[in-house]
Amino acid sequence: MRLKNSVFLIGFITVCIIVLIAVNLFTKNISKQHAEKIEDKNVVKVERKNLFEEITLRGVVNAKERPIFSPTSAKVKSVLIKEGGYVKKDDLIAVLDDEKLRIEIKKKERERQILYHDLENLYTKLKKCSVYSPYDGQVKEIYVKESDVVSKGSPICKVVRTNEVYFTVSFPAWLFESIDKGQQIKIILPELEQEAMGYVRGKSSVFYTNENGFLVFDVEIALKGNNLPVKTKAYCIFEHKGQKIRSLNEGVVTLEENIIKSTADGTVKSVKISQFSNIKRNQLVVELLNDEILEQIENKKEQIEQISEEISELKNELSKFLIRSPLEGIISNINIAEGQLINEGEKIAVIWNPQNLVFESKISELELNRVKKGQKVILQFEIPGRIGTKETVNGTVEYIGLQPLEKVEDASISFYPIKIGFKSSKFKRGIHGTAKIMALVKQNAVCIPVEALREENGKYYVWVKKLNNKNSSEVLKEDRIVDEYGSKASYYRNAEKRDVVVGENNKQYVEILNGLKEGEEVVLPQAYENIQK
Repeated sequence: MRLKNSVFLIGFITVCIIVLIAVNLFTKNISKQHAEKIEDKNVVKVERKNLFEEITLRGVVNAKERPIFSPTSAKVKSVLIKEGGYVKKDDLIAVLDDEKLRIEIKKKERERQILYHDLENLYTKLKKCSVYSPYDGQVKEIYVKESDVVSKGSPICKVVRTNEVYFTVSFPAWLFESIDKGQQIKIILPELEQEAMGYVRGKSSVFYTNENGFLVFDVEIALKGNNLPVKTKAYCIFEHKGQKIRSLNEGVVTLEENIIKSTADGTVKSVKISQFSNIKRNQLVVELLNDEILEQIENKKEQIEQISEEISELKNELSKFLIRSPLEGIISNINIAEGQLINEGEKIAVIWNPQNLVFESKISELELNRVKKGQKVILQFEIPGRIGTKETVNGTVEYIGLQPLEKVEDASISFYPIKIGFKSSKFKRGIHGTAKIMALVKQNAVCIPVEALREENGKYYVWVKKLNNKNSSEVLKEDRIVDEYGSKASYYRNAEKRDVVVGENNKQYVEILNGLKEGEEVVLPQAYENIQK
């Protein structure tokens, strides 16, 4: 009996030893497997990426309605639209009575014409304040000095014309019709025994009887040139029907003397010539004071400029009497009729484009700063009769309200109006849909998956894989680390616990501001592993 008990005891002990050895081997294998986990799929690298967040909004389709206002006050002459009618941009909608405005424009134009006439007269008057010589010559006498007051026609100076001489002779009365002003005529200078060609400068219409009893008339002969003879006698030979007819007397060659006279009333401002000086044709002789005229000219110019601006403004006003469509669309809510007196700013109709639509929704204060005007949006709409099928169209954020919508009592956050414009002919006003906005949360951020982040006492930490892992036998000799499940064979073996500072995040990733470097590896939690299984 004792032998049996001893054999049983030995067998029991042997079985227990075998079981203990098996359990120990199994435990080592489990620990090794857990240690190897952090080198498997549950380890992720710290990487840089752009953090995006998809913001989803529910809303309804509406049309961009635009009221049309009267640009001026007037009587309605004609209305060219009807309720529900379709118009294109710049189509004529209504015509207002502009008769009063056109009368005012004509009145202003007449006033401007008078001002132009006055200005022209002033310029003529200004020109007369400068006295010019009408010919070449030599100044013989000067009759005025600075500050002298002169009248129109007063003598300014005497000029001897050194390039022209003249004398007077008589011809028989019967030649009167044959001799004309400007005709060439031969001149004989007997004292100098010279001949020259002159011209008829003028003839007298008075006939008289000369000392020999002949009926005659006087002819003035001029001779132009340089170094002309002076104070010598001369007579002329006139050819008439092949006959040479001599003048009935001789004349004395005399220098031409002319008096230059003032062309206007005024005070002498400056004298531009001196006695015995040579003078040229169109040379300035005397300048009269013209300050008053210049001032009047400037005033007239200012008046013309002002009235021209008024005319331009009035003509621009004419366009307001033709009311045109500001855009293409459908007309509704017409509030205008022929014969009606309409005021400036009064709404006359509403226009909306069925293809130029707007998706109206609201966005929470938490997402407000992540959406900007001009941002691209994807709109999705359910297709009636086709379950699970959605129509997609692109849109753009056009408006974000500055003031929140009316708050609901006990609401914890505020919502702001948002409008997304899009173009489509497939949707009508009142259809509900969804807007998806991919908002950039942070650019080029150091990120890890959100599930790798752990929190303890208000601080965040992660498990980071060690760079030089120890082998499994060495791991088993270390102090056991208890994971979130209380397992003695820690899932986080061969990793170190490290505190981190977090920044922005979306549903998948969180930004690490401090504690991790790009390329390091963090361990996803064991809970995440179980979920994956």
